[in-house]
Amino acid sequence: MIRSIRIALVGGVLVALVAAGATAASNGNRKVLDATMAGIPTSLAGQVFMGATGGGLPWRLSGGTVKLWSDGRLVVEVEGLVLAAGPNEGRNPIPTGRALVSCGGAVVAMSDSVPFSPEGDAEVEAQVDLPASCLAPVVFFAGNTAAGPRWFAVTGF
Repeated sequence: MIRSIRIALVGGVLVALVAAGATAASNGNRKVLDATMAGIPTSLAGQVFMGATGGGLPWRLSGGTVKLWSDGRLVVEVEGLVLAAGPNEGRNPIPTGRALVSCGGAVVAMSDSVPFSPEGDAEVEAQVDLPASCLAPVVFFAGNTAAGPRWFAVTGF
């Protein structure tokens, strides 16, 4: 009888673990992007890339990382994202920024604005609405400019 109880307990624990794993998977806990970022190169300054318009000058980046999960959780960190040319070279003149998510070559989601320091540091922790299928996700960090969001850093380089 004790053996039967042990088997039933072990079986119950296994069922609970499988159910918890299935719930976690269905809740979108799958990481779909874990990448570093690069500043906008001269060749893409002012150009539309993957549905997002680039800033008009090149930008350089000391460090940048992105994590995106299938449930829309998004974490973006940029450090030392500053202009690489022009009269403000080595500085960031834009006070706020945001993350943009592109799927299949079109921007499908945008975070709220976050502070963007003069030294080029910013952090986005957001929940964004992603489409059911996000083919080839690309994440941008964009400054909020008078002409709208313009990206200064991107994943995939």
